Amino acid sequence: MTFEDDVIKNTVNKLMKGEDYRDEVINAINAKFFDFTLSFFKKIVEAKMNDKLITLEWYRKYFITSDRFSPDEVAVFAGMNKKTITNIYGTASKNLVLDVANNNFDYLNSLVAELEKDVSNDLNINIKISYKEITVNLSLEESLLVINALATKKLQIRGGAWSSIGKKVEKPLLDELCKSAGVPKKNIDNKPFHKDKKKAFDREVDYKLKSSDGKVYRIEVKLMGKGNPESADATIARDSDIFVADTLSEQNKNQLKARRVEYLVLKDNKHSLDDFKKILKRLKIPFSV
Repeated sequence: MTFEDDVIKNTVNKLMKGEDYRDEVINAINAKFFDFTLSFFKKIVEAKMNDKLITLEWYRKYFITSDRFSPDEVAVFAGMNKKTITNIYGTASKNLVLDVANNNFDYLNSLVAELEKDVSNDLNINIKISYKEITVNLSLEESLLVINALATKKLQIRGGAWSSIGKKVEKPLLDELCKSAGVPKKNIDNKPFHKDKKKAFDREVDYKLKSSDGKVYRIEVKLMGKGNPESADATIARDSDIFVADTLSEQNKNQLKARRVEYLVLKDNKHSLDDFKKILKRLKIPFSV
């Protein structure tokens, strides 16, 4: 079992118990960030020891213009997020990312140079990194660039983690709910989504359940904060019949009721399995009592 599998498993267990799952995501974010940080520091030691340049050009040479890193990594080292580049320019081709990274590095270079002039003589930032009996010291300018790259990476990891964990938990969560309720496998459709070419608009849903009379019910899962309007709106976009959520505001609940959508709230709900069975009973979906 991988680290991410362990996070997903723990998240599902907490949701089933009505507990808050967010600490699992935060732990995953911190673990990935610390792993990146240690790896980044090792690369810095290698770069500093193998280059005689005393200006920040050693950083550009090793982290920005080098072929040893992917465009995504180069963007982070230059204090940019590849997704941000895509949003600005509509693409994130390798050449564009490298050009943007170079330009942003020039900007940061000039910025930290100006800051260094304005900084009080009483303030100094000096990062000391030791690895395998080798020690390097980073100047104020170098330290600020490294701190900026780390901050960029933390934001990138955080943004991706919340989205990724939410999507990857949806199917295992519904699998566990159906297993615990005793829904027969023949009434479960959890296969990967395939677009129906005959339909002009055919949006993916997380899960489908079949009733005893053959009717198919579409299920949507959203692990979102209370009151987020996108929670209830997702049922319109995907024509869902059952909505499973971490939390829902009263307005969200009223919206779902008005659309005749069944919903299940998990957080602080010690009886979520019983509530799920009630939904199954109302929709005539078989389950073991």
